[in-house]
Amino acid sequence: MANLKPLQCLNLDANQQKKFMKFFKTLPDKPTTTVRFFDRSDYYSSHGSDAEFVAKCVFKSTNVVKIMAPADLEEELPYVVLSKNNFEALLRDLLLVRNYRVEVYTNKGPLKTSNDWILEFKGSPGNLTQFEDVLFSNNDMVAGSALFAVHLKQNGKQKVVGVACVETNERILSVSEFTDDDFYSELEALVVILGPKECIIPTKDPEYARIETMLKRNNVVVTTKKKPEFSLEKNCVIQDLNKLLRFSKGQKESANTMPETSNTTALAALGVSIRYLDLVNESSNHGQYQLKLLNLNRFVHLDAAAVHALNLFPKPGTNMNAAAYKGHSVLGVLDRCRTPQGHRLVAQWLKQPLRNYDIIKDRHDIVECLVDCASVRSEMHDLHLKRLPDILILVKKLLKKKASLQDIFRLYQVVLRIPKILHLLKSLENTAIKSIIYHPMKDTLGDLKLFKDMVEQVLDLEAVERGEYLVKHTFDDQLKEHKEKMDEIQQNMKRLLSKVARELGLNEGSSIKLEYVSHHGFHFRISLKDETIIRKNSNYQVLDAIKGGVRFSNEKLADYNADFTTSKEAYEEQQKSIVDEVVRIAIGYVEPWTVLNNQIAQLDCFVSFAVAATSAPEPYVRPKMLLESEGVLKLTQLRHPCLELQEDVNFIANDVDFHKDHTTMYIITGPNMGGKSTYIRSVGVAVLMAHVGSFVPCEEANIVIVDSILGRVGANDNLSKGLSTFMVEMVETAGIIRAATDKSLVIIDELGRGTSTYEGCGIAWSIAEHLAKEKKCFTLFATHFHEIAEMSETIKTVKSCHMEAIADNDNFTLLYQLKPGVMQKSFGIQVARLASFPSDLVMLAQKLYDECEDHYIQLQENKDQEGIDVFLSSIGKIANVDPNNDEAICAMLQDIRLCVRNSSSTYFRKTFPSLYI
Repeated sequence: MANLKPLQCLNLDANQQKKFMKFFKTLPDKPTTTVRFFDRSDYYSSHGSDAEFVAKCVFKSTNVVKIMAPADLEEELPYVVLSKNNFEALLRDLLLVRNYRVEVYTNKGPLKTSNDWILEFKGSPGNLTQFEDVLFSNNDMVAGSALFAVHLKQNGKQKVVGVACVETNERILSVSEFTDDDFYSELEALVVILGPKECIIPTKDPEYARIETMLKRNNVVVTTKKKPEFSLEKNCVIQDLNKLLRFSKGQKESANTMPETSNTTALAALGVSIRYLDLVNESSNHGQYQLKLLNLNRFVHLDAAAVHALNLFPKPGTNMNAAAYKGHSVLGVLDRCRTPQGHRLVAQWLKQPLRNYDIIKDRHDIVECLVDCASVRSEMHDLHLKRLPDILILVKKLLKKKASLQDIFRLYQVVLRIPKILHLLKSLENTAIKSIIYHPMKDTLGDLKLFKDMVEQVLDLEAVERGEYLVKHTFDDQLKEHKEKMDEIQQNMKRLLSKVARELGLNEGSSIKLEYVSHHGFHFRISLKDETIIRKNSNYQVLDAIKGGVRFSNEKLADYNADFTTSKEAYEEQQKSIVDEVVRIAIGYVEPWTVLNNQIAQLDCFVSFAVAATSAPEPYVRPKMLLESEGVLKLTQLRHPCLELQEDVNFIANDVDFHKDHTTMYIITGPNMGGKSTYIRSVGVAVLMAHVGSFVPCEEANIVIVDSILGRVGANDNLSKGLSTFMVEMVETAGIIRAATDKSLVIIDELGRGTSTYEGCGIAWSIAEHLAKEKKCFTLFATHFHEIAEMSETIKTVKSCHMEAIADNDNFTLLYQLKPGVMQKSFGIQVARLASFPSDLVMLAQKLYDECEDHYIQLQENKDQEGIDVFLSSIGKIANVDPNNDEAICAMLQDIRLCVRNSSSTYFRKTFPSLYI
């Protein structure tokens, strides 16, 4: 990427610098996550605090930052300059990866050195409209950019949450209205399912503090608007909708009659969203949007912790072609799509696992058929799908009337390729494929027949083969005249080719050719080995040398080329009105093109799932899905789809066998690094993969449809949001307790490590017992608190198991196999030795461990039953206290303190001497 040197670019004299610095000081304050740029025609500049940030992002160094400091001013202003290429690359990084906002100021003065700067373009992660041409002109749009708005209304003691979602890419407006708890559990589920990039909430309103915290926890950019903007009259929103919505034939063209608009709280949020995106003032949006009602019950509930725990998505900015993309996230494993629309949809499906048995079955039927038919799968994946463009981008160009004849031709190519795809689909003779893909796609192709006919009537397809996009000359007498002149010039060029071939002693059409490329125009080309023939010949000028040969020209060909270019430009100018009419007619086909785009995305996802299933180290199997009432989750020889793809990994598979009447919880103990976390994540990932329609990495799978997948894995501080390890655990676990039902799958790993041993054990025990007794959900509970495994002795649906390891004085071997029973040791010292800890530290640790173990044996020998009884009683009290009742908690703690003081346990007296003073 070419970088321009700042001193060569920002060439302002002292007076011009002073004027700009004076203007810059008048700009309003901005957050650090907003970056300002100044468009200086041939390049861009960034100033002040932004300069250093931009320099680090683009140049990985602050050495390029220069200082604007007029001699008669004491003030200084840092700045950095970007070429257009660098600006566009940084713009993509800021808006699509870092979730920053961008402002671009343009100089409206008569001269480049004027200071008539105005804010012309603004962009944010949820509002990319003004930068779409830059962001996606040469880059695929592989991620959505949904915008949310949230509005609250108090209805007695209940909170009514109104949500609006705008997807400008798909041209869909969605609303939802529901009651929620104080923790906004339902709202968070909606955020996870739809994955908005940005959310609008009222400013300076304490009621929204928790919502803002939740949004930031889910990496959603928060934008605030004044509260009165959420109080817009319903009629005003209806008027906007009447302009934006596409009404079907026979439907009354009034949004007021639609059931979605009865959700007044959500409608207020929708009004704010429409105005923020300025949708109404863009005429290309008129009559193009759909209004839908969001239905959360269609999908499996996922919380943000589960998305993180299961490692569903790669880190932002990960290159899709990099090895890290394919092996380090579930999306990377499943996303073998060949189209941008496929990439977008497979990510959406992962966030929206289905609960509908019939739809899941249909998806599995389609994937199974594609798995079984390797030839169709391969031809679809390797030949047809990868040649299909992003129809959504082309449709946007049409609607904005910015489409060219080349864009029209790209759509025409889709129409030509779809019959080949339909022929392959028909050959599969599969009922699900016929009803879900083949017949709908065939009908859509029929709707585009007139579009195909129009293109063939208007476009000069012979010119397209030469890389030119022209209207047929038969449409207009002047076009015909220009065409005849162009043909005459080309005939003269061919005669010149014959003459040059004779002069150079080369064979016309083989050794020397007349060719055309856009940046050179018409030119001659010879092979590299013949280059010496023209090297010292002053009659010819070498243009460049490429792998295919040497391109060159002479004075006569240059004259012909100039005449041809003049005639071609006149031709294109004359055809503009015809092209405008073609684009206007093509806009009438936006609806079938949008439908076809979605059908292609869906097909791409199914093929992707089939490719993932067959290309794994061991092929995936089709899961047998069971209705919610059946309550069975059985996975035989389960593997983790990401780990088994990594080099030098020989994955050891394990089983899980849940039945609602027999076993609903595994309490898993075992050594550090023994595979506990990997095992429980594998179960969660397999269940989610089955619910999106994918095959799963095991030998046999019977999977009940669950209503939610909830997770608590890992123990990291969230410093950016001011939360400690333990607080993160408690927040996420509280969410699990609130959301879990007897139809849920819960995975919990190492709960209680962020606080003292006894408190951590008590909390972990109480939560495990609550999930086993009250919620009765399928639970995988990995822990180092071996005492909790004793729960299996009193609760029949709880099963204790451990990850096997073998250790002696010299060796320590992890077997990664799940075995019944409790493992009494965690082997932390052995793991430290494996990690090459200094030997003296290992020896000290072993000594302290032996002393503690001796003390425990002494307690056992003393038969300190009273101390054990007090301990177990205390855990029971912690498990049963109301977590929302501060008075009850204080009373419980005081009760435990008294019990300890009143006991005659020598253990307590030695351990807590301060209690007995």
